[in-house]
Amino acid sequence: MTPENHDRAVRYIAANRFPFPDQTDWPDDYVTITNETEERRGIPTSNGTHYPDIIIVNGEDEIREVGEVETEVSADHVYHWRIGSEASDDNTTTGVRHLFVYVPVGQEERAEQLLRENEISFSGVRTWSVDEDGNVSITPITTEGDMKDHR
Repeated sequence: MTPENHDRAVRYIAANRFPFPDQTDWPDDYVTITNETEERRGIPTSNGTHYPDIIIVNGEDEIREVGEVETEVSADHVYHWRIGSEASDDNTTTGVRHLFVYVPVGQEERAEQLLRENEISFSGVRTWSVDEDGNVSITPITTEGDMKDHR
């Protein structure tokens, strides 16, 4: 997973999943922001500001959803996943927080294990890949939030 493929995936996910192209219930005042090439909007913490790959804010600049696009999965990711989860809203049908974690194919089981072991509320785990032609593919693995997002 190259930095270029990571950034391509972030842009694709932001443009095609936040919201989905045919999604009719996305609030008009939601804005999707990416931090892949420039730190635009972060989450303040006691250790400084965390800049998730994708952050959705409403018209009052309140964080609603967070997307993290990883190039690998390790226990080191737990810290920023928790930040993204705690900053996200829990306005889902199941009450889980609007954190979506995107990982390379083959690392989804480890990501889900880390999320559950560390009791991090999340809406979904997805895999991502970029083919030789630069096409990005996303596969939903687990959806804890709204089933309409399992696509």
